[in-house]
Amino acid sequence: MPTFPGFVRRRGLRLLIAVPAVWLLVSFCVAYGLTRRPRPWFAEPVPTVGWGTLEARRIRTSDGHELGAWFARGRDGAPSVLVLHGNRGSRRNVLDRAELFASAGCSVLLVSLRAHGDSTGDFNDIGLSARHDVVAAVGLLEQLRPGRPVVIHGTSMGAAAALFAAEELARRVDGYILECPYQDLKTAVRNRTRNSLPPVLDWLAYESLVLVAPAVLPELAQTSAVRAAAAVPADVPVLVLAGGLDRRARPDEASAIFAQVRSHATLAVFERADHLRLHVADPARYRRTILGFIAALSLPERP
Repeated sequence: MPTFPGFVRRRGLRLLIAVPAVWLLVSFCVAYGLTRRPRPWFAEPVPTVGWGTLEARRIRTSDGHELGAWFARGRDGAPSVLVLHGNRGSRRNVLDRAELFASAGCSVLLVSLRAHGDSTGDFNDIGLSARHDVVAAVGLLEQLRPGRPVVIHGTSMGAAAALFAAEELARRVDGYILECPYQDLKTAVRNRTRNSLPPVLDWLAYESLVLVAPAVLPELAQTSAVRAAAAVPADVPVLVLAGGLDRRARPDEASAIFAQVRSHATLAVFERADHLRLHVADPARYRRTILGFIAALSLPERP
């Protein structure tokens, strides 16, 4: 008959094995959920807006996805602007940014990135695979407005996707506006565990998520917007925007990206703004900064 101390030791050993196993299983389930489509596919009918006429478009990517998009044509001499939404959003979430560019006469293309809105795909790696979406969208703008300059405005995940596409796009893009970009995916995960959980538990959650992440996100280490920024050509202007109160994509992350492109970039920090709330915290400065960047670009037509 087993002794009481022996029973306690065996029970303690089982707990010692079971608790980490359950913790890792829960972490795997969380990581799996975070890398899947945030919500089921939903229709995105063309909205009526007061600043232009939106046309429905479908875009085919090089790796076989189909993206929903809206296009509004502007003045002949103005640039084309590709407007990209953040994680868990869709093109409807950046209609206000599109209106800002349209007010300056720009043509605008709004795209729902893969695994979002009415675009295809279930796997969501927070912008890395969406580089193919960005390249395809730029290709559509080149077809719709041949010879016209192209600017990309990406918000959060959309900013990262734009940077991941920069190496392939090279000088096909004439300017980047990166609003609240994350530095790399590991840092983004750390921010979210820190924001959601108490001390110690937040660190344990982060470490376990990173441990299981390769099983659901093999390219975690490569999902680095700060490293991708180095591929933006030195003669292509970049505007980096950050919120001083942003705890999801912190100002120091925007500063790290800015440091990669310092010779041809401008950094604007909105000290009282949270994540993607820059235009709410200081609408006059936001408008002035973005439209000033567009106006200052030297954008000759391509042959």
